[in-house]
Amino acid sequence: MNITLNLPPDIERDMLAEAQARGLSLDELVSEVVIARTQIRQQTPSPRPSRLWDLRKGLRLGDVSIRELISEGRE
Repeated sequence: MNITLNLPPDIERDMLAEAQARGLSLDELVSEVVIARTQIRQQTPSPRPSRLWDLRKGLRLGDVSIRELISEGRE
């Protein structure tokens, strides 16, 4: 796939310098970065908020909040 990127001049300069230092073309370096980012995203599942966590908000047991009960249980 071919794409065109419009990078700020300073970013382009830094990326080109890194590519040259590593003996790569700018295309190869950008491809490596995109592939690595994709692999990281696939390996790291995004945290899903627990439905129970949402349900506990505002719950009370008489005059004692759930937070106070948890705190008391830790003592």
